[in-house]
Amino acid sequence: MKMMVRRVFPRKSALLAAVFAASCLPSAAFAEYHSSTDTAADVLDYIENERRAARENRLSEAQEQLVRDTAAMQAHLRQPMEDHLKPLPTAFEGDELFYDQVTGEFFARGSVKITEIDNRRVLSDEIKGNALTQDVAVENEAHIVQVTPDMAQVDVRGWKLSYNYGTGIGKIEDASGKVNHQYVSGKRIEVYPDKVIIHEGRATKCHAKTPDYSVSAERIEIYPNDKIVFYNSDFWLKKTRVGHRDKYTADIRPDHKDMPPFPSVRYTKSDGLIIEQDFALPVAERLDFIPTLLVSTKEGVHGRAELRYGGRYGTLSLQYGYWQDNDDRWIRREPSLHYELGYHFKDAPIGWGIEADHGRWYNDGIKSTHTYGKIGVYHDPIPLGRGALLSFAADYSVTKESYDRSRITGFSWSATLVKKFSDRLAAYGKYSYAQVYAGNSLFYYDVADYHRALYTGFSYQLTERDRFVCGTAYDIDRRTLGDVDYYWYHDMHCVQLVTRYRAKRDSWSVRLNFTPW
Repeated sequence: MKMMVRRVFPRKSALLAAVFAASCLPSAAFAEYHSSTDTAADVLDYIENERRAARENRLSEAQEQLVRDTAAMQAHLRQPMEDHLKPLPTAFEGDELFYDQVTGEFFARGSVKITEIDNRRVLSDEIKGNALTQDVAVENEAHIVQVTPDMAQVDVRGWKLSYNYGTGIGKIEDASGKVNHQYVSGKRIEVYPDKVIIHEGRATKCHAKTPDYSVSAERIEIYPNDKIVFYNSDFWLKKTRVGHRDKYTADIRPDHKDMPPFPSVRYTKSDGLIIEQDFALPVAERLDFIPTLLVSTKEGVHGRAELRYGGRYGTLSLQYGYWQDNDDRWIRREPSLHYELGYHFKDAPIGWGIEADHGRWYNDGIKSTHTYGKIGVYHDPIPLGRGALLSFAADYSVTKESYDRSRITGFSWSATLVKKFSDRLAAYGKYSYAQVYAGNSLFYYDVADYHRALYTGFSYQLTERDRFVCGTAYDIDRRTLGDVDYYWYHDMHCVQLVTRYRAKRDSWSVRLNFTPW
């Protein structure tokens, strides 16, 4: 038996296999991937980032079913629904339904399903409540599903539910499930329109029975597309506790790069095994102190520290210690002041940025006061049809060194073509010209490898969990193949294994990436 309520009951609704548009769903903040490369293979990083975004935005089966059902409800309304109308149309399903039209009280038994048209649903074998106040209560096992726009996405099961499907406020005990991108459990979970609170609970992005990593806390507050706050929290790798914080805040705003609470692990032939752990410590509004501990089998214990201020007019950082570029090359800053700003025009497919650095640099026995400035411009990818995209970038830089009193200025530009042949196969080609490169720079760090180069490569998705990438770099001036790199990406439960082999240098590197918050 099924009925739909808007104080009075419209006609019986049918289910329709339709899904809300993706724009109705909250956006996700995911862990953006950047590859280490000398062959421009980072051109294909978008593939990995698209896969991560798809995994994070994927709805559960119960949520997908809810979206289909509410779409069917909208299609079968007798009249258009006004946005301000309260209460919203609600469908009741169950083997037995008892309803008092005077008081609004109802009782339902047997596969009970209460669905509000704005994507809220309560399920249980037995539910009682009031259709006028929209309150429901469940003494036994209950299931809450919510995919309401601008609210937390919820799919939680537990016991002793009290919930108002009109306001979206309620609580459930001994519960577990998924809230947004976090798999959660707790003695009590409270749901509000703007947040979800978990008491004596645990959260992780790992869906395994025993998560590869998780955070337990006395209280967890999840604010969709904003932040997660953990109080009196412990950090776990499998069943081993690896850290504790009295209060830990994870920034989950879209496109925000946050410091994960778990260490990264990697191995390279030159550096050995390296374990790296970042600690983000807020000092004031927009001001963070970020120390990083590095432990390696070849260098022992070392690290770096950064005092970073981020605002409307860019990011300014005071940096000290050991830093590594995208090709695993090291530099030691003692200290250095770094600034960067990026801007994209609203009404044009063009962006620009500036970058500057001034301070003491050290590497390979050379110490120098390093001064660097760069201004760059780029054009958004231009669609050429049939899955092909063309993009351009250019910059002008000035580098001064006190060590040899050198001053190097130069113009650089590149053109990149990317072609997607299928969901499995993509390829790229890139031409690069650089007047400032490794051949004329004092420090071989974060500079182009070649004066003129042609880069090519491809990515192929072998299986759902495995992807293979090959990249090459051709030195045009020397007419030689400079680098050939092979990458293997393998997804495990909540850890990704990235293996890189540099054929021309016979060098291996392996990285374990935990999915960060």
